[in-house]
Amino acid sequence: MTDWFVPLSRSATGATRHVYAFPQAGGGCSTFAELADRLPRDIALWGLNLPGRQARFLEPPCTDLDALVGALASDLAGRDRPVLFGYCSGACLAFLVARRLRKDWSLSPPALIAASYPAPDRARPPTDLHALDSEAFWQEILSHGGVPARVAAEPDFRELFEPALRADYALLSAYQHTEEEPLDVPITMISGLSDPVLHAEDIDGWGGHTAKEFASVRVPGDHWLLNGDLTTLAHTIGRAA
Repeated sequence: MTDWFVPLSRSATGATRHVYAFPQAGGGCSTFAELADRLPRDIALWGLNLPGRQARFLEPPCTDLDALVGALASDLAGRDRPVLFGYCSGACLAFLVARRLRKDWSLSPPALIAASYPAPDRARPPTDLHALDSEAFWQEILSHGGVPARVAAEPDFRELFEPALRADYALLSAYQHTEEEPLDVPITMISGLSDPVLHAEDIDGWGGHTAKEFASVRVPGDHWLLNGDLTTLAHTIGRAA
């Protein structure tokens, strides 16, 4: 059986709250390892374990967005009260999974936490980034930030990470927002105080996708919150979960 989520907290078995984290494009299950250590003791953090990277490096990456969403919803439907946390483009995937849980399983997560990504109806993932040649691909990736230029310049790094990163952008290119009833799930949107990417409408727009409580929380940092003050981020997730 595929392990879609990997436990990152030391005390996952004794936790009373479980948060399932969806990383940014190209991210692996260990993306949230440092964050897991900062969360309250009663929260277990689980990292999404996608094929084509880290623990599943030898498996081909996912290429079908709808099939991936269905598989993740099926997995989470068998777990007890899974809180969904999506970071950057992972927020879009978490949102789609929440919708699929409602559609296929008549389930609603206790909470959906999004960070550093525009509201689903305002998201415009690049449609052709995955099709660029390697040099142009990395120039575009570096323009987004989040990957140090000196690291991305290393041929070994590019060879290791490019397939998964390219595959995730191919997945995102298939995303088209469709109108549905708002989720019966409280939504918290976390954004950096100095985020140069998100506009107020991108942040507040998340409120239109829930029929329950919506909270917008600004924290210190820019767009790449996992590279900043994890203590504040962890506290915010702990309150929202």
